Amino acid sequence: MAYPLLPGDGLPRCYFDGIGVGGTVAVILGILRNRPRAAGSWWLLAAGQLGTVAGDIMYDYRQAVLHNASWPGPPEALYLTSDLAVAAGLFGLLRRRRRSSDHAAFVDSAIIASAFALLSWIFLIKPAARDASLGRWAQAMMVAFPTVDLLLLAMVACLLTVNGARNTAFFLIISRIAVTLVGDYTWLIADRTSYDPGEVASRLVDIGFLIAYVTLGAAALHPNMVEVGQPTTAPRRPTSAIRLVFLAAAVLIAPVLLAWQARTASGYVPDANAIASGSAGLFLLVVIRMALLLQQVRAQNHLVERQAQRLRELAERDVLTGLPNRRAWDEALPAALNRAARDGSPVTVAILDVDHFKAFNDTYGHPAGDRLLREAAASWRANLREADLIARYGGEEFVALLPGTPLGEATITVDRLRPTTPMGCTFSAGVATWDGHESAAELVSRADRALYRAKHAGRDRV
Repeated sequence: MAYPLLPGDGLPRCYFDGIGVGGTVAVILGILRNRPRAAGSWWLLAAGQLGTVAGDIMYDYRQAVLHNASWPGPPEALYLTSDLAVAAGLFGLLRRRRRSSDHAAFVDSAIIASAFALLSWIFLIKPAARDASLGRWAQAMMVAFPTVDLLLLAMVACLLTVNGARNTAFFLIISRIAVTLVGDYTWLIADRTSYDPGEVASRLVDIGFLIAYVTLGAAALHPNMVEVGQPTTAPRRPTSAIRLVFLAAAVLIAPVLLAWQARTASGYVPDANAIASGSAGLFLLVVIRMALLLQQVRAQNHLVERQAQRLRELAERDVLTGLPNRRAWDEALPAALNRAARDGSPVTVAILDVDHFKAFNDTYGHPAGDRLLREAAASWRANLREADLIARYGGEEFVALLPGTPLGEATITVDRLRPTTPMGCTFSAGVATWDGHESAAELVSRADRALYRAKHAGRDRV
């Protein structure tokens, strides 16, 4: 922080260049030590920082030794190519982090970049391109620098919106680009407005570039830098309130510019075409974002419906046998009685109870008892009609719903199930047909009483 107060000009420049060299060496050492998978992207970042530092040294040498302050010169070419290398490195990290389905992040980034592109065109690029006092080389540089800065801004916006690891190294990289952009735009605006900030203020701006050198070096040295260029399996982050604020501000830039120019020029809008084009582009991007949001909502609704269906199945399914459980039975029987009341068809209910199941469990163990229930359920289900329902009522008791089946036919059907009972076991059953007036509970109660008569009569019968 003492940099702005250093005396003279040579000492501050040596201090500035020394920090830049040290930060670049730190980046190289960090890559060699941590060996990230995205090494190519990190080497591009290192090359970009090295080029920028080399440009600083060349600029100082031209001023201090050659007394050549002409602009633009070789240092500016180095700055420009260095920024392109940094943008390429960021793009490499972005490619490794992104998921092919994360289209919303790219649309959000495009909205922010488009808004800044409109600002850059009106205040920086267009004035430079039309400034007859500049030579062609100077015009090209004044157009190229804000254009490359827009590219860096777009890369940062993408990195911030695309899902991925957000660790210390990641935020150090973002900080490096952010302070660089602030410094670049400060000098570009000062140049376009012919504003001389003075020596101390200039050094304060230069502190941002010093921070950029240090933060990239710190990012490369940090152990979690290896995670920056890796995709994440974490679920996509929901759109935050801060993100919405930035998107809203970006979309409002075009109408604000329109109102400002109309007010300051007495109704005349000198950049009407640019503002109209920018507004149309932003409008289309917002429509695309809404379409993606609707698609996401539909996908989430479909997922919720599938999960709800799965939960219903789990709630109405017996875990051991795979048959419907008591809950499903309590819903199915009243519905069947209502249908029978409308069309006058018979409905018969049967209760099946495995004989001597407790003794079987005590003799062969609970695993064998579970196997008996599973195999019995599968066998009985296979010997009933598709329209029939068999459910586990509780313990070793099962219930069968036989719609459209009178008592005699139902008794024969249930009796045919007895020989199919596995592992040499038998069951007793009680059968009752709905009388057209009783409730579901009363019908089951009659079938239950019939079951107990079968048990008292010697079991293994209907």
